[in-house]
Amino acid sequence: MQLKKRFFSSVVCAVAMSLTMNTHAQQPDFPDMNITIAPAMSNLMVDDIQMTISFESDGVNAGDTLLSMPVTLVATPSANLHASDLKVTDSKGVLTLIDREADPDPSGQYREFVPERDTSGTITVSYRFSPRNVDSSTRNGPLFDLRSQDGGVMGAGVYFMVLPATTTPYDITLDWDLANMPAGSKGVWSAGEGKQHKVGPAELVRFSYYAAGLLKQLPEQESQYTQYWLNDAPFDMEALALQTRTLFEYMANFYGDESAFKVFGRANPYPAGGGTGLAHSFMFGYGKNGETTDGGTQTLLAHELAHTWPRLNGDEPHALTAWYTEGTAEFYSLVMLKRSGAIDRDEFIRQLNQRMDNYYGSRYLKLSNKEAGDLFWKEHEAQRVPYGRGLTYLVKLNQQLKNTSGGKVKLDTLVLDIYHSQQSGETIGLESWKAILNEYLGEDGVAAFTAMTNGAVIMPEESVFGCLKSTPYEVAPFELGFDPMRLGKVTQLRSGSNAEKAGLMEGDKILSINTVEEMKNAPGNLTKMKIQRGSNTLDVSFLPRREAVPGWHWEYDSSLGECDI
Repeated sequence: MQLKKRFFSSVVCAVAMSLTMNTHAQQPDFPDMNITIAPAMSNLMVDDIQMTISFESDGVNAGDTLLSMPVTLVATPSANLHASDLKVTDSKGVLTLIDREADPDPSGQYREFVPERDTSGTITVSYRFSPRNVDSSTRNGPLFDLRSQDGGVMGAGVYFMVLPATTTPYDITLDWDLANMPAGSKGVWSAGEGKQHKVGPAELVRFSYYAAGLLKQLPEQESQYTQYWLNDAPFDMEALALQTRTLFEYMANFYGDESAFKVFGRANPYPAGGGTGLAHSFMFGYGKNGETTDGGTQTLLAHELAHTWPRLNGDEPHALTAWYTEGTAEFYSLVMLKRSGAIDRDEFIRQLNQRMDNYYGSRYLKLSNKEAGDLFWKEHEAQRVPYGRGLTYLVKLNQQLKNTSGGKVKLDTLVLDIYHSQQSGETIGLESWKAILNEYLGEDGVAAFTAMTNGAVIMPEESVFGCLKSTPYEVAPFELGFDPMRLGKVTQLRSGSNAEKAGLMEGDKILSINTVEEMKNAPGNLTKMKIQRGSNTLDVSFLPRREAVPGWHWEYDSSLGECDI
């Protein structure tokens, strides 16, 4: 069966569920897939990895797609392997493949590998590749690339897995050959440490994380929640791991999930970070001074944890469902931080208002979900639309549900019902969501949802969470003026921005820059940069803001009653 190309978030939805499927011994009827990963280290850096992948096949006709791998995915390059890099055999002997580039889609492009003759029996694929070389000018994109760091290697299967182009489940055995690694090395997959058996589609191993080498971890023995890292971080990684484990246990209890979860942390050679969630795991990156995102490391990890459970699993394109994926992650990262006691009420309000500023101040505030989606991987600010839009919509919806039901129903009710229905095998897409809205809020609820998807500006309820009142507020939108995902070099300099007016030029090398978090903390905070242009070193500073626009903030009002967050 040909692999239907889908945006990675839809794939992650399927493969995340695969991690909870029965093990090798319990599912004997699926075709076998065996994978061995053999990294080799020299001078404490992994510079070569040997892959061997074999899988049972009913046969693929000459000219049809046998294998596939991404070339680029959401602006992140892969190992970019060609047919000439692969050694492939079947029961008849050597199998010659040719490359074929699939049609690109909004998420990127895949390369397909096509046999010159019909295949027969078990297919074995072997190849070598090297981790991606990165430096201060590398774009800080989704954490899909595999990178070598002192003591080991970390990254996603997206970067290096050449896999059968099928959607059928396999009985997967994944193992590590660490003979060319230092004593004490271990290999970890999102599904577990060392040799693992799982049942799932080939995409399960592609959309998972991997780490090998002299890994540090907490706790020392693999548990329901385990965090791994290689480099000594510029912050207390063990304290962060303990804090995040507590939050994970709180969230997992909320959803009734007892399955294991893995978190991987790695250092970036540029002053930025972020996180990307895959199959019951996520990876986060941080800069040399601990830079992550404007909300800080704790909030970043809370957001990625929250991604584990709520999502829509219909066939709709990612752009049309991202408001739910990202909106629920924003909503529950803040709500769960507050409910678990990790942050207090004032910090909850501060972070909520910061997100309100991002929503109302967005350059793409009035684009439809589809229109914003068309720009996701071209404009970073467009990619952020579903975060603010989804959160603002869900905060309002939560209050409307409470108002209509006399407090008996809230967003928790809908999200948990959807999650548990999906765990039972149901598909919940946009039409199901509309039916749920109609059940609780009638046609007005469906109409409000449709207006949101078309880019209508969301006006807040008078009060939310039992104790917060809405207040009109002038927002001076944050605008760095160039690509904020590449902080080692000025790229995509925006014409007319304060950055351009301050004298920045396309291609300037950034030697230092204060953190985005610091710039965003107050409307008057300046961007302070040291740049190199040719043989000259220049200091540049400017206000990273656009002209003020109308928006809304939330303020605590004790006269409203007790908080219900």
